[in-house]
Amino acid sequence: MKAKLHEKIIICLFCGFLAVMSVLYWALPQQDFSETEKRQLAEFPKFSWESLSTGEFGGLIETYMADHMPGRSFFVGVGAYYDLLSGRQVSKDIYLAQGNRLVEAPANWNQAQIDKNMKYINKFAEKLEIPVDLMVIPSAGFILEDRILGLHDAYADDEMIAAIYAQAAGDIRCMDILSIYTAEADPASLYYRTDHHWTSYGAYKAYAAYMAHAGKEAAAADRFRVERHDGFRGSTYSRSALWLTPAEPLEVWQGSDLKVTIGENTYDSAFFPERLQEADMYTVYLNGNQAMVRIRNEANAGKGKLLVIRDSYANCIGPMLAESYEEVIMVDLRYYKLPISDLCQTEGISNVLVMYSLSNFMTDANFPFLR
Repeated sequence: MKAKLHEKIIICLFCGFLAVMSVLYWALPQQDFSETEKRQLAEFPKFSWESLSTGEFGGLIETYMADHMPGRSFFVGVGAYYDLLSGRQVSKDIYLAQGNRLVEAPANWNQAQIDKNMKYINKFAEKLEIPVDLMVIPSAGFILEDRILGLHDAYADDEMIAAIYAQAAGDIRCMDILSIYTAEADPASLYYRTDHHWTSYGAYKAYAAYMAHAGKEAAAADRFRVERHDGFRGSTYSRSALWLTPAEPLEVWQGSDLKVTIGENTYDSAFFPERLQEADMYTVYLNGNQAMVRIRNEANAGKGKLLVIRDSYANCIGPMLAESYEEVIMVDLRYYKLPISDLCQTEGISNVLVMYSLSNFMTDANFPFLR
């Protein structure tokens, strides 16, 4: 009798839960954007007989329902912490390290992508008559691997970067940032705790090393005015669902007065403080990812023009590079599709830097546009 009563209570609670969730689905206002996950949520799919017959409509409905489930962030977080407490500390390819640090899992070795990307980079460099440099940035997980908690896949950033550089044509100068990072006294200062990007300090170390590599003078670190903005939670935080991870400061290093052109608009700063009030505070640098950004330092007239072929890591280092050049032009091949060689010729570019994080280099399929 007691067993049957227990079963009835369980059934009633389950049915009650389903009833409450169903009411909340329609009663609560629908959100377009998830602040914690930093992404757009699925829209209600448009119905068609074709999408219904192929099963596409059902899949879209399932995605919509999952994205708009009441209390979604809570339940996703509970699942992430269950994995953590049960010994499976990897959550959505994010590892937990000492000091509430969240780092990406190792990049997957993709030899075919290395071959393709280096073929296009070599062909591009051969076409130009100006110096071309290549910098591949190691991951935070590789630099801080000894601090990762629990079992995890091994990092091979050093071997992957060596394989990339081994295919570089003889006239391409490869920048060894890895040895500089591994020799850093406080390697944790090079990367954010809750984001995959390097910190402003990490970017400065790369900037200073690249200037030495290029035979130019770097601006001293104390020449920058440092602003710290609290409350930053980056991409590894939003992907991990470990919502109790504390926020951290985001630093903005203000140097010389710069003129920054994005599209048809020119600004008096490389930083956009209004972006600090948004979910993705990292867009304070250069207003986020852009097809093309022009950073001009009028105090450096005659010091050459640098073209940077880059991913989002360059948003932070771009203004630093402008401390040593008259002009820095940065293009993102995900959005910029015009011939880069023509840009070099019309702009009078004196140096080219191809700069990517290792994980992006292993997955980026846009190098065919480097022509």
